[in-house]
Amino acid sequence: MKYGKFYGVGIGPGDPRYLTLMAVDVFRRVDLIFSVVGRNSKFSVSRKVIDSVSDVKAEKRELTFSMARDWEERRAGVKANAEAILEELKAGRDCAFATLGDPMTYSTFGYLLKILQAELPEMETEVVPGITSFAALAAKSKTVLVEDDESLHVFPGQDVSEPETLKLLPKSANVIMKSYKNRKRLVEYFAKDPGCSIVYGSRLCLDGEFTATDPATINAHPDEYLSLMIIKKE
Repeated sequence: MKYGKFYGVGIGPGDPRYLTLMAVDVFRRVDLIFSVVGRNSKFSVSRKVIDSVSDVKAEKRELTFSMARDWEERRAGVKANAEAILEELKAGRDCAFATLGDPMTYSTFGYLLKILQAELPEMETEVVPGITSFAALAAKSKTVLVEDDESLHVFPGQDVSEPETLKLLPKSANVIMKSYKNRKRLVEYFAKDPGCSIVYGSRLCLDGEFTATDPATINAHPDEYLSLMIIKKE
């Protein structure tokens, strides 16, 4: 039996113009494209990006993923969606999973890939990289991310309730992903350090896009799930 090929496709931070030519080519070749929608969301950013591509004949299907803090609940949702994709691959259909940003950087794709590879070790897979949200924030804010002997560090921000646990190195750029739950403490803590500068962004490339560098302005803005910050340490 010939199984379908599985593609993980990074679609960037949300603006269709950030799609790579390789991503567009995959969408035009596969039989089925899976996109993501949150359980409490009525709008799929990834689906909007996919719909912007012309001459796509593939079936389009949205998958709902839980963003709950409980890992077991999240894992159950990933497993169920992996089973849905697996069924199509076993039927010989080439499938693409479209994910915001890059498939190999804090993406649901990684969890799906492990499950599918365990179930179908012989499955052919291809990954199409995408522009990350922190690359987009650096570009929009005209912030040089790293240069010369500086180092880059990326942290998941949803569990950083104590900013002092982040030991920032000298000459470093530090990306805090999904900073919304702990944004206020992070901003207040690092704003006290004269050697640190903060760049914050939310809803990049979407309606309501917001970027700021002033701590008071940042914390006066409503929290957003799609948010991140870059903290530069001298």
